[in-house]
Amino acid sequence: MPKENELEEDFLTEEDQEIQESLLEDDGDLFDEDGDEEHSKVNRKQIFTLVAIAVVSFFVFTLFIFPLNEIVRSILIKTGKETGIFMDAKEIHFPMIGRKSFDSFVASFPTGTSIKAEEISLGVSLIGLLQSRLDGDANIGYFSFEGSEWAFSAQTLDIPLRLAPLDDKITKWNGEGEIDLSGGKIKESAEIPFLGSLKGTDIRKANLVFKIRSGKLLLERGVLESSLAKFQFQGVVRLSDTLSFSQLDLKVCFTLTEKFAQERQDLVGMVALLPQEGGKTCIPIRGTFSSPKVDLPNLNQLGGSAPKAEDTSIEPAPVP
Repeated sequence: MPKENELEEDFLTEEDQEIQESLLEDDGDLFDEDGDEEHSKVNRKQIFTLVAIAVVSFFVFTLFIFPLNEIVRSILIKTGKETGIFMDAKEIHFPMIGRKSFDSFVASFPTGTSIKAEEISLGVSLIGLLQSRLDGDANIGYFSFEGSEWAFSAQTLDIPLRLAPLDDKITKWNGEGEIDLSGGKIKESAEIPFLGSLKGTDIRKANLVFKIRSGKLLLERGVLESSLAKFQFQGVVRLSDTLSFSQLDLKVCFTLTEKFAQERQDLVGMVALLPQEGGKTCIPIRGTFSSPKVDLPNLNQLGGSAPKAEDTSIEPAPVP
């Protein structure tokens, strides 16, 4: 019996050892599995971190480093070749975020008309432009316009504007805006009936509020103060895809300045014969941008050329 007990004890001892060893092996396997799982988690975190860094780096590069300036210049050159309107600027600053600017900007049209500006600052959204939508403002410094008969300059132009969609055909535009001008001067002028040339006239300030609806430019309110007179105008311009053919239907009212009225006493009496509204002289303007027509009543009394008289003589009846 003692031997049997000893054998049983030895057997149990060996069995316990085997169980303990197996448990230790299982614990080791579990430890290895936990280590592998934790190691894979670390690798995933590193991958996610690297991807996030790459995305942020690309975003920063696009916003602050990507050379949009030269891309915009290339677009201006390409547009000029397609339309015949040459546009360029000495320096272009066109960030993805923030105001865009053009220094020493010039635009030349096939008709010989040119537009120049020393400084142009644009507050527009690039995403909006890509969606054919313009919603922002433009600040223009030292602006000048030179046409075949007219030329004028302005120290500042402020133009808040909203247009959509931006289509090649302006008759499809819809939107609204405003133009504020200060410190202007007329450098060249066509001959105006009874006034002659307006060359040298100072434009103190001007403001124009307008809307564009279904191919019509609605001038809701317009005011211009010059050294000659104070003008107020409103009306409709029926837009054409060829801008010079746009039809005018405007009413312009004005009052001469005291200084100019004293210098041109000969005009005071003539102006008094024109239609008056609220103490202002008002005249309608018709025609087109390229050929505006001023409909002046009582033109003969104001010194205009008299129309050719019709032949009202009656021939004698034939003798039977």
